[in-house]
Amino acid sequence: MPPKQKVSREDIQQAAFQLTREQGMEVLNARNLAQYMHCSTQPIFSYYKNMADLKTDVFNMANIYHSNYFNKTALDENFFLNIGLVYIDFALEEPNLFRLLFMSGGFSGKKLNEFVTEDCNEYVAGGIPKTIDRNSDSANKMFTDMWLYAHGIASMLVTNQLRIERDEIEAMVRNMFCLLTGEKPEGEN
Repeated sequence: MPPKQKVSREDIQQAAFQLTREQGMEVLNARNLAQYMHCSTQPIFSYYKNMADLKTDVFNMANIYHSNYFNKTALDENFFLNIGLVYIDFALEEPNLFRLLFMSGGFSGKKLNEFVTEDCNEYVAGGIPKTIDRNSDSANKMFTDMWLYAHGIASMLVTNQLRIERDEIEAMVRNMFCLLTGEKPEGEN
């Protein structure tokens, strides 16, 4: 009878996810993961026939982590503003996961409305307060416009093309929200 594995599939997944969070998906290979876990590559390949399968699991874990991250969104009349700010906070706090999810070509060939209705965004859309008709064209447009604006800022922050303080980011997103809703931005008469 072969000896019992000391490293489980879950151990490998968690370590691969953590390595990706810390250093990015580009460093996730069998050698680096084994070194990170202080083991040989044998346990990895006893559970995975190739690294592509493990990377798929890591991507799925990142997607779940991203969806759960939105639990901190305040469910009030500023929901779309709050979503934009939480999205940017995710990019600031988890730049490697943000790159994996949103800057790795996973949306190649998709139309904007297909992306907006994907699982992670459907999860967010499910949290829209009851005061907003989530099926209305205006709510969908607001969600899409705020997401595109927040994504632009987040992408520039993650690629180090933009250096800006969090309070300035909030002011920018708040002003865009006001423009989209027809409200006057703070400081305007």
